[in-house]
Amino acid sequence: MRDTVAGKLTILITAMLIAIFSGAAILSLYIQERSATRILRFNGAQVADMVVGATRSAMLLNDRDQIQHTIDTLAEQRNIERIRVIKKGGRIAYSTELSEVGSMLDPRDEQCIGCHQKYHPPESLPTAERARVLTRAGERILGITQTIKNETDCANASCHVHPGEDLLLGVLDVNLAMKPYDIARKESAIEILAASLIGILLVVGVTSWTVHRLVHRPVRKLIKETKRIASGDLSARVPEISNDELGMLAKTFNLMARDLETAREELLEWGKTLEQRVAKKTRELDHAQDQILQAEKMASLGKLAAVVAHEINNPLASVVTYAKIVVRRLKKQDDLTDECVENLEYLESIASEATRCGEIVSQLLAFARRRPGHFSQVDVNSLVDKALFLVHHKIELADITAQTTLSEEQPEIVGDPSQIQQALMALLINACQAMENGGQISMDTRPIPEGVEIEVADNGPGMTPEVAQHAFEPFYTTKEQGSGVGLGLSVVYGIMQRHGGRVDLETAPDKGCRFTLFFPNLPPQSTNEEVTS
Repeated sequence: MRDTVAGKLTILITAMLIAIFSGAAILSLYIQERSATRILRFNGAQVADMVVGATRSAMLLNDRDQIQHTIDTLAEQRNIERIRVIKKGGRIAYSTELSEVGSMLDPRDEQCIGCHQKYHPPESLPTAERARVLTRAGERILGITQTIKNETDCANASCHVHPGEDLLLGVLDVNLAMKPYDIARKESAIEILAASLIGILLVVGVTSWTVHRLVHRPVRKLIKETKRIASGDLSARVPEISNDELGMLAKTFNLMARDLETAREELLEWGKTLEQRVAKKTRELDHAQDQILQAEKMASLGKLAAVVAHEINNPLASVVTYAKIVVRRLKKQDDLTDECVENLEYLESIASEATRCGEIVSQLLAFARRRPGHFSQVDVNSLVDKALFLVHHKIELADITAQTTLSEEQPEIVGDPSQIQQALMALLINACQAMENGGQISMDTRPIPEGVEIEVADNGPGMTPEVAQHAFEPFYTTKEQGSGVGLGLSVVYGIMQRHGGRVDLETAPDKGCRFTLFFPNLPPQSTNEEVTS
């Protein structure tokens, strides 16, 4: 029984109940003792007050015989052991034990030391100090002390005048036998302990029966049916008779047994048709392999298309060369008209942008491998202004409003100006293409402790979570055929990686797109980029 859950639970509950009932019994006895002692002291104080009241008239008349007769009569009452009147100096004036009348008490005696130590001697005793427990002849005695004060009637009495300033005349000492109280206390303690023991036995019995019925029997049944399943009999079930944890365990066990039985039937069925299923799976694997090969072919075609696109480097080089020749010829002429000056600026922009296009194509060609960049101190505010200037014609054609918020305390960073400008222009062009019917673009720069952040946001149609998940993948695009090859954002991602930074995208349908570019103050030490000042 001790090795079962029910047995352990019963032993544990029994031990706890014994401890609780024992503690409650001890606490009850302690409280009863204190309450009874307080009541006994209160009753003793009333008895002392009664004695003082009974002897008051005789004391005013100084009738010694009447005083002695009164205390003797009172001492005959039940449980009163002794009554005596002690003068202020410590001499016993009256006592129910005549042999001690006239003797002196030592202030160090048990009945005197408490008052004399605390009150030297007391003019009036507090109620809590009027009672004390003494031991005499092996039995406990309750001693009650009551001060006898010099009242006005006593001070003015004709028989024995006491000065009015003398406040204390003596002390009344009453001793009550505590033997009846001790006997009652023991009987009460035995009754409380017996009641506690009976309560413990009843609760333990009820607990044992309950644990056996609610825990032991269901668990034993569950163990029995589990052994049946272990032996191969999957038809084993347990009764579902409750909605508690054991009931849920029974339901779960039955569900498991049914699932195992179903799984065994399926395995038998699979064994019967294994060859057919293997053939079917083989065909499925062949089909999947064909799809993988087709995907690899498509990826190779995409790379080949990118390589072919990069062949435009030669015509771009021609454009740059001829544009520079025209610029050089125009600069040699004197007295250029305003229109010629404006055309000269356009030609310089053409040469510059064609050169940058060549660099972009070269970077696309080297997308999978690192190339040294020309890193230097960069003012990101000027790059933002330049990027907006270079795409302002697209912004105007799309009826888009552009605004900038550039930090006045923008620190310089180390980076490749051409690559950073390329990333910014790619984001701006994407925004223009997304807002063909007008909209708003904002570009903000702000310093942070680790570097600089550039934010490019628009209020265009935004992206769905599925599209945003693949936004930075090469050759992934949602544009119509011929509108792009899906390299813009992947180039931005590569530029940020080369600068040791990151690009974050916040977007939702009809909420626009917000790209945040983070550039560290210094690129990673492992880039081996060429840094110029």
